[in-house]
Amino acid sequence: MQDEKQDQELFEKIVGHIGEFVETDVSHLTPQSNIATSIEGMSSLKMVELLLFLEDCFGVDFDESVMDRLQTMRDLEQYIRQAMESSGQQV
Repeated sequence: MQDEKQDQELFEKIVGHIGEFVETDVSHLTPQSNIATSIEGMSSLKMVELLLFLEDCFGVDFDESVMDRLQTMRDLEQYIRQAMESSGQQV
């Protein structure tokens, strides 16, 4: 139960930061949402910029090899969670 609550909190933080970045309402995003097609105006360059923005927000690093694997919001959430846990941050 606690994990689900943490998942939801992290997901909501990610959606909030994405909304800040794209300066539009992204509250429609779900864990199954495809990042490239569900966020208006998301190009590959914009995706790189978004990941750099999220690095600053969460204190994690996105390896270039990972970018191709981040298809859905759930992929993004899991990557951020694992990166935070492996660096000893509180999720």
